[in-house]
Amino acid sequence: MTRKALILPAIVAILCWAAAPAAAQGTCANGEGCPAQTLGTIEFPAEGALVSGFVRVTGFALNGNLVSNVDLYVDGKEEANRITTPGGANINLPRADVIQAFPAYAGTPGEHPGFEMSFRASAFANGTHTIWVRITDVTGCCYWLASRSVRVDNTRNQPPFGNLDFPKPNDSVHANGVLQVAGWALDDRRVDHVEVLVDGLQERQAVVGVYRPDVAAYYPDVQNALVAGFILNIDSTRYTNGVHTVTVKAVDDQGQVGLIGQRKVQIFNNAPNLPPFGEVEYPLLNATWFGNCFAPVGGPSGGEILDPRYIMFVTGWALDTSNVMERGGLSHVFLEIDGVKLRDSRINCHREFNLNNMLIDCYGYYRPDVEVLYPGFQQAPNAGFNFAIDVGYLITQQGFREGGHILQVKAADKEDQVTLLKEIPIYFECATQNLDPPPLGFVEDPANYEFVNGVFPVIGWALDLDTVIRVRVLIDGFPQIDALRGVDYAEYGLASPDVGLVYPNYPQSTRARWRFYLDTTKLSNSEHDLLVEVIDGRGFVRSAGTRRFLVNNNTVTR
Repeated sequence: MTRKALILPAIVAILCWAAAPAAAQGTCANGEGCPAQTLGTIEFPAEGALVSGFVRVTGFALNGNLVSNVDLYVDGKEEANRITTPGGANINLPRADVIQAFPAYAGTPGEHPGFEMSFRASAFANGTHTIWVRITDVTGCCYWLASRSVRVDNTRNQPPFGNLDFPKPNDSVHANGVLQVAGWALDDRRVDHVEVLVDGLQERQAVVGVYRPDVAAYYPDVQNALVAGFILNIDSTRYTNGVHTVTVKAVDDQGQVGLIGQRKVQIFNNAPNLPPFGEVEYPLLNATWFGNCFAPVGGPSGGEILDPRYIMFVTGWALDTSNVMERGGLSHVFLEIDGVKLRDSRINCHREFNLNNMLIDCYGYYRPDVEVLYPGFQQAPNAGFNFAIDVGYLITQQGFREGGHILQVKAADKEDQVTLLKEIPIYFECATQNLDPPPLGFVEDPANYEFVNGVFPVIGWALDLDTVIRVRVLIDGFPQIDALRGVDYAEYGLASPDVGLVYPNYPQSTRARWRFYLDTTKLSNSEHDLLVEVIDGRGFVRSAGTRRFLVNNNTVTR
């Protein structure tokens, strides 16, 4: 939301607790040392506004101190109490426009003076009602902002509302191959679907139900706020180069339409043949790969799989698009270690006898998750790849040494344009007779450097040849307690048919997924390291996934 510079006399009320509603009199007893005044106002809703459904209440309060909590009263009744740690879910929000108007407060603890909350209009009878906001800072000083009168009309069906996060407003957006459209939408009833239009013509419906704990923090009374997000990835090569208009509308279950946002974007498909793109999901950075360096040459089948217990997998997905239709499409994916090409899906794809005739070293595995995120891309339903590497074979037959190596996964399109998907440091080590083979695992959510907040479900999968007994989650080295279950381990054994297809020789492979509810409000608003540990059937504890993420319980994107 773009805000213009403020004019002091027009918007600021200098207030104290004496203006409190009668039901709350005496709740602000300011003592010696409190600032003489607080500058602030309720900005939305406007005085006399007609409201229905869920009503946003926004504004700012500025006295130089950090705000500790904000309370909302309607007709003297406390509707919303946002008691949080400093920098919590809906207080201390950045407001550059306010600081521009009052530069004396720049650099003070209270330089982020914004707040936002909401209440349900249907909790009140039709007619006029009064809104009050009480501000309390970290010193215990307390102030009331000037009240607002609103008119509730519960006969009105509130249209859906929300925000278009991407593309961002006032940004120069250059789409080259993929244009991401993402945001959130809510309704006082239920959002039925979200439509994305380009230049006034419907592109398609977005994927809805994306997890958004930041939205739930603002709208705790809205049933579906936790899954209010939507996302759509558009193939930009279907549009001409130049400026286009992206419009997002949400439709509720009564057919009421709400405009979520509109953006101008620059389509710039700068080559007739755009490069492939994708993601390498496994292995993790600095993974140690073990191999049996004493197995028979060539293995029982005469191939490159010596010992099925020590097979290391490289998995992920890749796509390609082009603004010349006949040139579009991914041709193959290949794997290199230290610059030596070891696997090429176009050449090496086969069924491996020593892995229960599993299809390995191939591109084209079924990936319904990629299809959901990239619905307009022809190869999206079968965008997965999977390579199987026997480290013992590489060491004993191919001349690779124990120690550090660089793994690269590359994708090539039909014009042989190559993209490096990822470069990963790995370590080779010969397994001893009593060595416990490492578990396999992957953290699916959150992604690396993703912003998370509220109670966030951390999700992934884990496998071990000795079976998985427990999965634990550590943040910055400290074990965590599941916020919903109250135990120090994740829920393990959730269905994972996709994992079972890739790792059929592992026990529990079809029920290898785990889930852990992490309460991020107990963490600082900063960068954190997540480590997943597996306790196997022999009692060994090993790492099965890492992530670096950022906690932001300050604000929902707006």
